[in-house]
Amino acid sequence: MLNKNFDYKPFLNEAYIQPIRTVTVIDDEYPTLEHLISKGKEGFKEEDIERLSEIIKVSRGKNFNWLLDVYDGKEETLEIDNVSRRLHHSDLLILDYHLDGGDDGLCQKSLNIIKNLANNRQFNIVAVHTKGYTGLKGTVSDVLCDIIASLQAKPSQANLHEKPRKLVEDALDSWGDENTEIKDQLVDSISKIDMLYLIHHHANELLSAKLEHQMLDAFKYLYKQKPNDIELCEKLLIRWLISEKYNGLDEISPIKTAKHFDWGVDGDINWIKTEDLFLTVVGKKTTQIKEIPDKLLSAMECWKPHPHKLILSKLRNDVESKGISASSNILNRKHLQAAWLKELLHSKTEYESKTAAWSTVSKLWEELATEIKGDLGDFTIRLLNALNAVETDKAKLFNYFVPSESNINELEQVKHANCFSCSRKISTHHIITGHILKIQSNYWLCLTPICDLVPEQKNNERKDSVEGEVKPLLPITLVQMYDANTALRSTRESMWKSLNQPPEKLPVLTKTEELQEVINYSTQNNLLFIQPEGSEGEIKVLSFTVGLDGKANPKSKNFYIENQGIFNEGQPVKLHIAEPCRQGIALEVIPQEATVVAELRYEYALNLLSRLGFAKSRVGLDFIR
Repeated sequence: MLNKNFDYKPFLNEAYIQPIRTVTVIDDEYPTLEHLISKGKEGFKEEDIERLSEIIKVSRGKNFNWLLDVYDGKEETLEIDNVSRRLHHSDLLILDYHLDGGDDGLCQKSLNIIKNLANNRQFNIVAVHTKGYTGLKGTVSDVLCDIIASLQAKPSQANLHEKPRKLVEDALDSWGDENTEIKDQLVDSISKIDMLYLIHHHANELLSAKLEHQMLDAFKYLYKQKPNDIELCEKLLIRWLISEKYNGLDEISPIKTAKHFDWGVDGDINWIKTEDLFLTVVGKKTTQIKEIPDKLLSAMECWKPHPHKLILSKLRNDVESKGISASSNILNRKHLQAAWLKELLHSKTEYESKTAAWSTVSKLWEELATEIKGDLGDFTIRLLNALNAVETDKAKLFNYFVPSESNINELEQVKHANCFSCSRKISTHHIITGHILKIQSNYWLCLTPICDLVPEQKNNERKDSVEGEVKPLLPITLVQMYDANTALRSTRESMWKSLNQPPEKLPVLTKTEELQEVINYSTQNNLLFIQPEGSEGEIKVLSFTVGLDGKANPKSKNFYIENQGIFNEGQPVKLHIAEPCRQGIALEVIPQEATVVAELRYEYALNLLSRLGFAKSRVGLDFIR
């Protein structure tokens, strides 16, 4: 934990609460404007009307100045499929859990609203304001469990079929001869919220009965009391227990857990997050409307969002709030905008339009970022200074936001950082310098100067060219790339051989040691880091030469590419290469297919192009030594 003097709330408030402009309240206990106009206050309790008045007062107060809309959850447009559209422009949703008029049991309508918001492409902040379940054991925690279970998949192994269930039931019946309450004791040995926590964080260990956790202490103690003559393995009993705890929740449990799902509880503070949703559940009896913003901040502080989340949220809000003035500043540079527009309008084909459009968007975004970076930079500096003021130990500071148990491997950090530095998303519709092509299982880097790769520039020079005729082949130079691990082994074997050591005595490296050795070479101008399968795929580390030390010359070949190098992303392109045949006295043209899988940033491509040029132009044929 960080020093207790650190207060994250001011920054959370600036990133998430201050930007709120519109609030939607959905509660069947509050009168809507339509109802007040047509029927007045009839049918509503005075305490609910007072609570609604408080919402209006808070929304109109100088601290927030929110636009407010109130629904009672009964309109058809709030049924399952249409909820996201109805709430599209709401920054904050205050949601009553029981929208069906009752105060007990799970509410499918509210859960559907939450699940729809979790899949909405806007980041939604939700405060579920509820009385909880009725009855002696009814609490806000029951509502929290319902919401978690509706977003977190139930382990498939916990679905007991008839035969294993009967085995457990028969064993428990026999056990019941000595302890008549054993079934209830087992079910009550762990709370529903604790079971959901163990499933979320330790599912595999839990289901294999290998988990040692204080939340399971009561269950473990009971299992040790099992009579020796009763055959009932702990693994099967845990599956039965999960099945029992999910009783009533099966109907809402999703097949797949929500994307980027996480949740936590700390005392009376709770939070749930998905990719597009942040939610906390608060009690109506314990939390007044005016306290909801503070409750949200406490929940966010418990969540401990990565500082970059705050910076990106601030960026998004600054674009929205300052985008108009920033856009005006950009558009007022008339000569620059005229040049960019001319470039955009001169694109003739669909492919050229795609490249020109992406180029224009990239330039405009760069200018927009420059216009708004001042306030964003100030926010980032203030956040950094506040963190440094309370904790000088950088490792401790890092681990506060990136816990050690989250498996953020340091070598993987280096790989991802290097990948971002040297490669990017494919940005053009035709082959360019720095494109990496995959031919069968090998990777090849295009190092033809970009000025020689403009489609149809040769056709444009011909006066007799006809629009739509078959495009001539385009010559390109490709350099073979090598898997970095293979290149490392080649370098190590070469060095070992130079020491006159027997090959069999070369020390064998583990995968981690091998990766560390590869990373050690990353600053020696010979490695590339790419993600050929997209942003979710594995990072491939490639070597420019057959050895990782870069001493060998790059291996280049001349190919001809069809369609002037124009391609659709993800679709194969056709290449041709002339190779010697018949003992080298004739040439054979071999057709091949390739896919463009990555693109180097231009400065990296130019660097390797210069290295290839140096290798091609080396001198010294008449030198002696």
